[in-house]
Amino acid sequence: MFREKICELADYARLGGVSDETMEELANPKKRYEVKIRPRLAGKQTSIYVWGSLNCNPHSTGARPYKGGIRFHPAVTPDILDTLGLDMTEKCEIAGLPFGGAKFGVAIDPTKHSKVDLRDLTEKATEQMLRDRILDPDFYVPGPDMGTNSEIMFWMYNKVAEWNSLAKLPNVAAIVTGKPVECDGCPGREDATSRGLLMLLTEYFRLAKIPKAGSTLAIQGFGNVGMNIAKLIAEADDLGSSYSQYKVAAVCDIAGGLYNPQGLDISNVLRHYGERKTFADYPNDKADTITPGELLFLPVDILIPAALENQVTEDNAGRISASHICEAANEAVTPTAQPILHENGKIVIPGIIANVGGVTVSYFEWRRNRGERRHAVDYSEDLTWVKTELGKIMTTMINRVYLKSKQTGWSLTAAAHVLALQGIEQKLKMKHQ
Repeated sequence: MFREKICELADYARLGGVSDETMEELANPKKRYEVKIRPRLAGKQTSIYVWGSLNCNPHSTGARPYKGGIRFHPAVTPDILDTLGLDMTEKCEIAGLPFGGAKFGVAIDPTKHSKVDLRDLTEKATEQMLRDRILDPDFYVPGPDMGTNSEIMFWMYNKVAEWNSLAKLPNVAAIVTGKPVECDGCPGREDATSRGLLMLLTEYFRLAKIPKAGSTLAIQGFGNVGMNIAKLIAEADDLGSSYSQYKVAAVCDIAGGLYNPQGLDISNVLRHYGERKTFADYPNDKADTITPGELLFLPVDILIPAALENQVTEDNAGRISASHICEAANEAVTPTAQPILHENGKIVIPGIIANVGGVTVSYFEWRRNRGERRHAVDYSEDLTWVKTELGKIMTTMINRVYLKSKQTGWSLTAAAHVLALQGIEQKLKMKHQ
């Protein structure tokens, strides 16, 4: 997967005049991390690996850290982490965030383990990463990813705080982002990826002069990102940005989903799913049942893959009906699928700009944790500030990419990657002069 990604980026590098030296920096992670820990799982001490990939930091490491989530999922491999770490390097550059890219993970299915077991695993991993000088507000700052959440981020934060008489970090809260709001987290972090995606999508429609009213969406994946996209559309948003003009026509999780071409009653769907954790037994007079695979080919305006990587491939890209594909999940559209979609007139809004909202609000959290502790009375003011600043970053980013696309005739995907690679190259030159 990583080699395929490097080959794709090499094409964009040639398009944008980016040097071979820059591509060599990106093609070889600065550091791959592998350590064996021994947590207790199901009452038995078990050996399990923590893997990590620190991709490229175009800034001075030690002042501006590597940033990237920590993932608990059975499909975690070093190759996937290398790929996602490279994605994060590009994301941070194109969004103007002061980070290099990284990704860490454990090959475990968190749904099959108790909270006690997951806490022991998290704390053992945290202790070892501290010993190895990986965790540091100025070296590597993790956040939540697939299979992890704010509670797991708190366990990491709490364990580092317990050890800080030895670690002597000046701002422990900045060690990890995505923490609960009441534990030095940031209001708006939970739905930041989803909100940022909708902000960017709406601005793109404005730039392209495409009316968004009545646009139908199909959301593949109903974890934190997919569910919050649906919630934000169902709710009346503030700051003058109502997303209720979109219609969610289809949703699904790994087991199956629902489809109504006229639009689902999202409030009712969310209530049903919240109570049962499944779309099964939803009234069949309100929606048809579909499989996750079928959702990809529905006749909707916007397809939003928000599940795992490699969902739209060269084998199925020709069957995509949606005119727009907006990558909520990293690497949802494979490099070999991109040219097929482009030839068929499909617009792909790539993940390196579409799902940057999460790391952007993580940046807000990290930044504030380095200098202050907020009180509960500040939360409302903070949330308004977060939404406003997130909106500025997302709209600025899509404006740059859209303008580049129009000036060159490149796809949005090509324009986004070229801008990211050119920005990384410029910073590396400054760093190495």
